Amino acid sequence: MYQFRDPIHGFISVSEEEKNIIDSKPFQRLRNIKQLATTYLVYHGAEHTRFGHSIGVMHLVSKTFDAVVEKNPNLFSTNKIENYTICQYYRQILRLIALTHDLGHAPFSHASEELFPDKKRHEDYTKDIIFNTEIGEYINKIGHKFQKTYGDEYPITPKIIWMIYNGDTFEPEYRTPDFLFLQGFMDGELDCDKMDYLLRDSKFCGVSYGKYDLERFISTLTVYKSANTMKLAIEKGGIQALEEFILARYFMFIQVYFHKTRRYFDKQLIKALKAILPDGHYPEDVAEFLKWDDNRVMYELNNSNNPDVRPFVDRITMTCVYETPAHADSAEENVFNMICNTLDDLCKKDNILIDKIDKAAHKLQPLYFATKDKEDDSGRAIIILDRKTSKPRNLMEESRILNGIIEPINIWRIYVNKSEAGEAEKQIARLLKGR
Repeated sequence: MYQFRDPIHGFISVSEEEKNIIDSKPFQRLRNIKQLATTYLVYHGAEHTRFGHSIGVMHLVSKTFDAVVEKNPNLFSTNKIENYTICQYYRQILRLIALTHDLGHAPFSHASEELFPDKKRHEDYTKDIIFNTEIGEYINKIGHKFQKTYGDEYPITPKIIWMIYNGDTFEPEYRTPDFLFLQGFMDGELDCDKMDYLLRDSKFCGVSYGKYDLERFISTLTVYKSANTMKLAIEKGGIQALEEFILARYFMFIQVYFHKTRRYFDKQLIKALKAILPDGHYPEDVAEFLKWDDNRVMYELNNSNNPDVRPFVDRITMTCVYETPAHADSAEENVFNMICNTLDDLCKKDNILIDKIDKAAHKLQPLYFATKDKEDDSGRAIIILDRKTSKPRNLMEESRILNGIIEPINIWRIYVNKSEAGEAEKQIARLLKGR
């Protein structure tokens, strides 16, 4: 076993086979992919990368799975030996999903994803990397070793790793309650990806918005079984820890991820990248794509004379002269449009920038138990279980606090060149005063 000393979780253990993945070129590339894109230009400590995050998620998915299994000792089989083997099998699969889930991120993470060719997503590149690089070979070696120890009925392959992670590509024979249950550890409202990045982002940005009680949260996670399905749920005693977790993500979106200056630099980065990338987008070929990271982008930008590059490289900012509340409604949208029209004559095309955010921090949905055998299968409802009665309830029935943040975050902003900012603010003030 090897250990990594992590600033969030302390010592994290990995096997020799898992370390082979970490030491590979595709994974080492993540050292040069910033977790929070251009946020480091606002919060200067936000230099952390996808490398540490991926290892952190692997640690948390193991810790969470172990906690849930300990609480439900016959979760997968009443035969103790079989149940133990299945648990070891699923635990290894989850660790590999967590370790590899971000391999396909572009330079500066989500900020430059719109430059993927043919509407590809970072998950599509992740699939290519898992299947078509040395990562796949290392996964197969882990699988062969596992089968040698436990039997051929426990395969671990890139195909299985990808299907459970992606979810939408399950083949019929793999669409089992167990595999669908495993997916919830990496993609859902209680997933370990969110658990890690909230604490990590909060620490490196130097803010408190993303903090929550991780230990209490994990200790109250459990399983809800119904008919032929099962999913992650939380015990009634963990509602406050869950509320804290959900609110942490909401506040991080408002204060950090959607920070007005960070959003501005993201847009300038896109403009600059279009000027230096071949044909204005990332290569479709995975081998060529992997040659791009934050370091190469900055090298190319610093050596470019293209005028579209300079605003980002030289950190030339515009002034945000107007922004709506976090949950803008139709009336506020009308005001926003009126302001845009008012500023149209003052600010020419290159002197104004419009940014519109429409994003749900959490996809919280009601769950209705209309009959004993029928329930909402949206997959997004969070189920609260009472230990004494085992009766399931929807989180939104239990938490008044969270009902106020169901609506998507809608923030619309207007930026103008600093030379026009003073006059623009005066015109906006006159318009709002006259309403």
